[in-house]
Amino acid sequence: MNSAPPPRTPDAAPSIDGSILFFYYDDLDTATRWYRDILGLETILHEEWLVLLQLRPGTVIGLVDAAGGSHLPLRGGSQGAMLSIESNAVETWLDRFKTLGICAATTPLTPGCRGRTLEFRVRDPGGYMVEFFRWTDRP
Repeated sequence: MNSAPPPRTPDAAPSIDGSILFFYYDDLDTATRWYRDILGLETILHEEWLVLLQLRPGTVIGLVDAAGGSHLPLRGGSQGAMLSIESNAVETWLDRFKTLGICAATTPLTPGCRGRTLEFRVRDPGGYMVEFFRWTDRP
């Protein structure tokens, strides 16, 4: 006779109150200035080895100095991480990056997500991809 207990049905998942995306840099000061001055993010914590910037309530970007973090900075290729920012003002963001010389004056908005978004991408000072997009067909 089998005396194993029946499989347990999982309870509802606990709430998630926020998230932090961490990127790692050899030059933390340059990365901090880029996210603060170019993207206009508010610094909520500034330590010697770590800067936390608020993207929106509950969503934070953590910039970590290479010498103080648990991972290495992006070097020589993609680590598969990208910050993707949704904005209904994607054209204004693109104009801002063109004016600041961060992307070419001819950079267009392109269809993405199999035609469900309009988007453009730039690289931050550490080489991480930052995408700006607007849904054209919201899921």
